[in-house]
Amino acid sequence: MRASLLSLKYPEYLHICSGGTLYYGADQEWFPQSWQRRAGCGPTTASHLVLYNLGKRHGGPAVVDQNQMVALMQQLWNHVTPSLMGVHLVSQFTKGLSTALPEQSIEGELVSLSLPKAREIRPPFTMVVDFIKENLLLDQPVAFLNLHHGDVMNLDSWHWVTIVALDPESRMIRVYDGGKEWVIDLPLWYETTPRAGGFASIRR
Repeated sequence: MRASLLSLKYPEYLHICSGGTLYYGADQEWFPQSWQRRAGCGPTTASHLVLYNLGKRHGGPAVVDQNQMVALMQQLWNHVTPSLMGVHLVSQFTKGLSTALPEQSIEGELVSLSLPKAREIRPPFTMVVDFIKENLLLDQPVAFLNLHHGDVMNLDSWHWVTIVALDPESRMIRVYDGGKEWVIDLPLWYETTPRAGGFASIRR
């Protein structure tokens, strides 16, 4: 990604050190129960959005180790709770997260953009890019749901990840997922995914 990268101001607020390892965000595999580990991408991504805002409020990382992060993930699980199909709707994610914000003393509203399965009624790609750009400019991470990765091989299907940066020229995005940082070809995903998807963020 080039120098024009549009990024969160403080990505380190999402970084977690554990056992001498630096993680880029949380890993749903940290959940204690098997079902949580299988279905926990939505609550984990929601916890990233909350964690970043807690960090901005405190003026530094609000979580410093894995145990503290798991405690936050458990709190978000109680709001963004997967069904048998996981958290497979953007509306399911935003409805749950909106009830968690007062608990965390975070003021703001949830904004979202959904992409239906039918290509002919999807919002144009420029609208997708603008949504991500607007929220990053407001220094807010963006939750990204994709129900099928299409031709993007480094992105899991039926999965939520956290967007932390965008290259405005190439439209490549940088995401945190599974405690790692990934560069994802967003235009390729948009052109090749055969299923629905969407985006959500906290607007303050």
